Amino acid sequence: MIITNGDSAADLLKEAGIGDTVLPWRDILHEGPVPDADDDLFGVIRAKFLADGHFNNEADIQRDFKERLNIIRNHAVYDRIELWFEHDLYDQLQILQILDMLSRFGRINNVFIIQAPTYLGMQSAENIGRFKELCLPVLDRMFGFAAKTWKAYVSGGPEAINELRQEPIPGFPFLEIALLRILQELPGTDGLSRTERQIIYSLDRGVSRPGMLFAQVLNMEEAAFLGDLSFFRILSGLQYCTRPVLSGLPQKFNTKIFSDGNQRKEFITSPLSLTDFGKNILTKQEDFLSENGIHRWWGGTELTTASHWRWDDEGEQLTHHRAS
Repeated sequence: MIITNGDSAADLLKEAGIGDTVLPWRDILHEGPVPDADDDLFGVIRAKFLADGHFNNEADIQRDFKERLNIIRNHAVYDRIELWFEHDLYDQLQILQILDMLSRFGRINNVFIIQAPTYLGMQSAENIGRFKELCLPVLDRMFGFAAKTWKAYVSGGPEAINELRQEPIPGFPFLEIALLRILQELPGTDGLSRTERQIIYSLDRGVSRPGMLFAQVLNMEEAAFLGDLSFFRILSGLQYCTRPVLSGLPQKFNTKIFSDGNQRKEFITSPLSLTDFGKNILTKQEDFLSENGIHRWWGGTELTTASHWRWDDEGEQLTHHRAS
């Protein structure tokens, strides 16, 4: 069996005839609540978050999670399991979850991993097989580190992840950078995540259309991990808030927009501009979080205005902020 990061890579592997069973791992683990819960409850919570009432139906997502869980529980029918993944944050978090699950179900033998330094979904059926040469066995210490890091992400919080990323990391060449990258999605000293900061930085430099902003922000990443729907939700949040940093979007983003060609075109081509508040944030005169508050999840950690973590990227310092 091959487990990989989504349908694009899975379809290519099937077309190439690689693997008897190919299991796509469909989850965006850097978004929404990622709870420290048993596997069935985990699927229920994630399905509720991922459902958008349009492209992704909650019942369908729950069914998908149950099916993949049954496959993992019945791992013994497969003599060999291979994980085919990439270097970016999206994939690295999935690797941690899968190895944690396999080890809990007692599967630590004949498990192998391929960690590609580029994007599997952008390959062809003819050349995707070349990554086979990167295949290595998953060793006991790799299982142990993956389980420990996954536990830290779902229950230990940013402080635990920050400590782990500074330890020697066995067998995962891209994980240290990925763990730093998830810390950078915490609010910074300006109250913005790195993604939000890259948006207003690019907008200030003349990239004013949402579609082009998406491309520019991906280009600013060491290893791009955001999908377009995720990006447009973040972009929309910078306008539809108490004190906006930008203006020009025709409406608050929702996935239904992309079902209507005219609405989609209007949204991704709308001319945006920074507000005075946005300009002041760029010059470090004001703070986004102080004006707009926060309520979102970072792994298993709930960030609220009254209690949240901030990440200072320049000094690589983590601070916990509590309302007095």
